[in-house]
This record gives sequence, structure tokens and C-alpha cells, in this order.
Amino acid sequence: MDSTVGIPINLRDGLREMLRNPIRTLVPPWSWKAATFAAAVRGLAFFATNLQAGQREATKALVVEAVFAFVTGGLIGAISQHLRKAEPRWATAGVVCICLPGFMLFAQSGVHRLAHTPHLSGGLVLSFCLSVVSAAFSWYAMRHGAMLGGTDETTVFHDLEALPKILLNFVLVGPDLVASIFRAKRH
Repeated sequence: MDSTVGIPINLRDGLREMLRNPIRTLVPPWSWKAATFAAAVRGLAFFATNLQAGQREATKALVVEAVFAFVTGGLIGAISQHLRKAEPRWATAGVVCICLPGFMLFAQSGVHRLAHTPHLSGGLVLSFCLSVVSAAFSWYAMRHGAMLGGTDETTVFHDLEALPKILLNFVLVGPDLVASIFRAKRH
């Protein structure tokens, strides 16, 4: 089930357009929804992994990560939205779900080193894993008409109404894929 709205675009063309016109393609759809979610979840991940250094250090790590995640989460959301119609889908999934969180991890490591975050590796690993799942879900939801920003923005009410079904379908993508492979092998 894929209810992508609009005409598919070539992934290369979509990436090229973002590089040529970053303000037009990324600023208006900058995703405050993805930014807020990323700041909360990844901030808490850094808080939890730094508690052993004390509450003060854990709180500092939370604040540093929340600010960083707010900026990068919104940017990844805008890129995901821009590429929601891109084909081939498998390559777009790789860019959105692996490359973007990977680039973010590199920058995130530098930010936390500058901030002298004590237990960096645990926070980075947990944050990367959460970012991969979050990016995959956001992209999937955007392909299905939810969590959109800019001129295509959906309301919070619309998203709250649509997201339970989208989440269920997202969770079932893996088992559905495995089942289709077994069905194909049987025939």
C-alpha cells in the first residue's frame, strides 16, 4: 500500500534540486514535527547514557543533544519530505534512512566532543539507532500524506488521526515483505 501523492521524481533529480536550491526546497518544509520529536527522544537518550556521570553532566548532554537534534531532525524531515516521491524507492530509503542519520552522527559526534559529553559512544549508538527508525517512519508517513510541512503541511489533528494506521502499516511492512518472498518461492 503506497498512497504517494503526485508524480514520482528521480532520486538524482531530487538531490540535485536540493543542492541547487536549498532555501526553496528545505526551508519552507523544515519539519517542526520531526524536529520536536527528535529533540525529545534523542535528548532523553543522551540524558540516560550520561546519568552515570551525574545529573549535571546528563542534563548538559540532554540540552546539547536536544538543540542539535531539533535542527538536524527538522532538516532530515525536510529532506525526507522533498524525497517522499523519489524513485527508485530502495535507493531513496538508503539515502533517507542510512546516509542522512550517518552524516548527522558525524556532526553530532563533533558537537558532543566540543561540549565534552562524558559518555559519548553510548549516546551516539542509541541516537543513531533511534534516528534510523525515526527517519524511516517519518519518510514512510510522508509518503502516505502525514507529517508534512511547508505548503503541503498537514495539521496536527490530521496527523494524530492518520498516524495509528500508518504506524501499523509501517510495522507490518517487514512481515508483509517476508510473506511475499515466501509466496513467490512457492509458485
